[in-house]
Amino acid sequence: MRKTNCLGIILSFFILITSSSCIEPNIIEELGIVTAYGFDQNPDTQEIDGTVVLYQFNPDITDASQIIHSSGATFDTIRANANKQSGYQIVNGQLQTLIFGPTISEEGIFPYLDTIERNAAVSDMLYVAVADQPTRDLMSASNYEEAPNIGIYLHRLIETAVKSEVIVSSTFHEFMRSYFRVGLDPVVPILTVEDNKVEVNAIGMMQNDVLVGTLSMDEIFYARLLRDRFKEGRVELTMNLDDFDEYITQYVNDPRSEDDLHVVIDQLGSRASINVTDTEALNFEVDIKLNGRVIELSQRINLDEPGPLKKMESEIERQIEENLIEVVGRSQELGSDIFGFGVQYNNATRGQSLTTDDWHDLFPNINVNYNIDVEIKRFGIVQ
Repeated sequence: MRKTNCLGIILSFFILITSSSCIEPNIIEELGIVTAYGFDQNPDTQEIDGTVVLYQFNPDITDASQIIHSSGATFDTIRANANKQSGYQIVNGQLQTLIFGPTISEEGIFPYLDTIERNAAVSDMLYVAVADQPTRDLMSASNYEEAPNIGIYLHRLIETAVKSEVIVSSTFHEFMRSYFRVGLDPVVPILTVEDNKVEVNAIGMMQNDVLVGTLSMDEIFYARLLRDRFKEGRVELTMNLDDFDEYITQYVNDPRSEDDLHVVIDQLGSRASINVTDTEALNFEVDIKLNGRVIELSQRINLDEPGPLKKMESEIERQIEENLIEVVGRSQELGSDIFGFGVQYNNATRGQSLTTDDWHDLFPNINVNYNIDVEIKRFGIVQ
């Protein structure tokens, strides 16, 4: 009996090896590597129009990049129909960016993400983005710097903005995590075309998977301040010059040419915490600590003195609070909690069964008190 079992194991192992050796290998020169997909709703057919960006690793062709337009009711059908228009086998293993047009993003993008999530060949670190125009037009932009194709450029564009702490990261994994988490809505970069070149010009505020509003590039700073930590951030603020009149060092024959004081701060580090102080009254307290160095002022001011330094720190604190009130207030009006107030509320009310819909009903009624502490680490005379 023991010999029979051993013989069976050996025979099974041999069959496994021989059968696996019959699997047809993928030759990279024969593949069309997808780097980006764009999705638009077709108003006439109600199907999805897909824009597929391919790259071929073939030294025998001069144009290694290709854009194919195909349609279908599902993601897989779009890929299959695109395959009919290419002499290369289309594969998704290097997919880096998914872009959704305005119509789809205003109706909900989760059905498309859910389909892609089931594809084991697709990385969950690809970026999810929304276009302010049809993706077919956006991905036709021909100025994509030194990138091999528009798909790779889009990935670099978003990744650079994320690493520079300009926008909030929106990988596939992060989007899905926010979507399924009670009390936190996803964010996405908004892409547009300027001078035949794609750029990030805002972030989109989602309610579940539906785009309900946007934040400008200046407002993104305040959203990121609550949602993430800054490690090497940068911000430019505008202050009233009259408030610093007594501290200004005038140049000879250099009259004041403006009424505003522009301040640039970099090496910005921050830490924020959101706490529930009263679950019944929906009261929250936000504590923010922020430090950085002043690298540029539009007027010559000696920050070595405690007077102007403290005044500048106080003014920065006031402006941050003012802008946070505005940004959070708008998100309440839109019913999009991109900051995670609901996560903290859910944690503080463990005995209750809070749903996403429940929190979207409660969120517009929350009250937030801000405690902001700013420290300027570098001072002296700065111009």
